[in-house]
Order: sequence, then C-alpha cells, then structure tokens
Amino acid sequence: MVEPLLTRDGQEALDSILNRWPPIIRQRRKEKISRTISLMMTEKGTKEATKALVIEAAKFVISPGFTPFFDMMEDMEKFKRISRTPYLDLESYYAMPRHVKRWESTPSKPPKLPEAMKVLAFNASPRKGGNTDALIDEALHGAGDAGAKLEKISLQTLNIKFCVGCRRCKDPGHKGYCVLEDKMRDIYPKIVESDAIIIGFPIYTGRECAQLSTFLDRWDCFEGFIFGKKLEAGRRAMVIGTWGYNQVNCYDHIIEHVMTIMNLHQIQPVEALSACGFAGKLRGLDENGKAIVLRFPGEMKKAYQAGRTLVTGEQN
Repeated sequence: MVEPLLTRDGQEALDSILNRWPPIIRQRRKEKISRTISLMMTEKGTKEATKALVIEAAKFVISPGFTPFFDMMEDMEKFKRISRTPYLDLESYYAMPRHVKRWESTPSKPPKLPEAMKVLAFNASPRKGGNTDALIDEALHGAGDAGAKLEKISLQTLNIKFCVGCRRCKDPGHKGYCVLEDKMRDIYPKIVESDAIIIGFPIYTGRECAQLSTFLDRWDCFEGFIFGKKLEAGRRAMVIGTWGYNQVNCYDHIIEHVMTIMNLHQIQPVEALSACGFAGKLRGLDENGKAIVLRFPGEMKKAYQAGRTLVTGEQN
C-alpha cells in the first residue's frame, strides 16, 4: 500500500498515536489508520493529511477508549479542565458536570404485564452506595412503580469462583448448570425465573470490572451440548456502565460488549445507560459518602424512566 502524504503536524500526530501500542502490533495499526487516511483524503479532495485529518481517521479505527488521549492531542487546556480540575479542590469537584446518557432503543412490548414481571438486578460494583448502585436503585424504582417485583444482588458479597474451562457443562446429558460449588448455584435459578435483568458495573482500566467479567464467564453453562440453549428467549435487559472520565461516549464499546454477551444468551437488552464524570477529589462521592450522581436529579430521572420502560415498553 502506498502511504498517504502527511503534513509535518500530521506525521507527528500519527507517530504519537502509534506509540500508544507496543511495536509488535504497531505496524498493523499503522496500516489500518493509513488506509483510512487515504480514503478520507480522497473523500475530501485533499493531497496532504493534516493533524486534524489524521486524528479523525484514527478515531474510525481504534477504540473510543482512547478519547482522553485524543482530547489531550486536540486541546490540552480542555483536557486539563476535564481530567484535572475535579482534583484541585472541593469547589471545582462539585462544579464539574456529571452526565447520564440513555441510549436510544427500538420500541418493544414485553410479553407480560409489568405486575407479572420479576426484575433481577446485579450490581457488579465493589462500592455499596456508589454511582452504579444509585443508578440501579433508581431504575428499579421505575420498574417497581410500574408494578414489577424486584430483587437486587450485589456480586461483591458473593463467593463466585472463576470459570475453570472444564467444559463439563457441555457434556451430552449434563444436568443442571455449572459443576462448581459456590453461590452461582443459587443465582442460576433466579436468572431462569426472571423476566428482566439489570446489570450495572463500573469501568476500570478501559474494561468492565473484574467482578462482572467473572460473573459473565460463569454464564457459559447456559450454552449446552452442541450449543443447545438452556435459557428460553423472552427476557429483557438493561445495562448500566459508569466511569470517571467526563466524556459520555468514551466506553460505549464496553457497554456494547456486555449487551452482546447477554444477547447471545437470548436475553434482549432494550435499555442502556452510560454515566460518567465520577472521578475527582472525593472519587465520585459527596462529603457524606453518597453517590455524587444523586445531586443531579435530571440525570437520575433517565434511570427511572429506563427502568419503567424496561417492564412496560412505553416510551417516556
């Protein structure tokens, strides 16, 4: 492939971007970004790629988890305001916005009336009373006000072992679910008996937290011999992801990943929330140890409405 012609600042930008990866994968990333740059140059009718075009092309190729890095490249002062200001003092910490994005979803009606539905919520956050917990509670509030029965489980409090990959759950004639003896034996029937599931989790180091990863690994036993399904279709779901950096689209790909896993098990996500801005001096809490998102009723309302729609299907 002929490499595109870059301006000086365009080449500096590309070099800076590529240096984010180890040499063993750098060339493959360069080829993809360069190909995208060439296509965009043709589309725009330009002969040289500037810094702005290189960054635009890179955003098409690599994970949106690189958003903070791009913010830093594009506008260092803006990056400082977003990432450093909430650590300076309490006044700055409280002044920073917190955002909740309710994802647009295709309208669909649940198979049961709300009062006949059981909503099972899982909190994968290790912090009780944090922002993830608060948003889950508000979503449950919405579902409960519509008439649904509710249950919430904190994964942090349970003894859940790691999946060991024994694959015995795939054996022909295998009865039940996972062979490991732990609290998951109590969880599997609850999932089977539920009509809707809410999963909330924080995002650490650019991925879902370890508690959720371990939990979802143990769902593999829902796929039986020759990938036979042990869960019937019909369950609805809602996914809530929270993180510190104040950019509400930064980790949507992680939320999409969790929704895809649920969909593979015939659990259909119909609602999702991305919530951000929880870093800073008090680490996402207020001076009373309560979730900072509780100070933003307009943002909390989105969780309530999403929880209600989860069991009613009505648009709000």
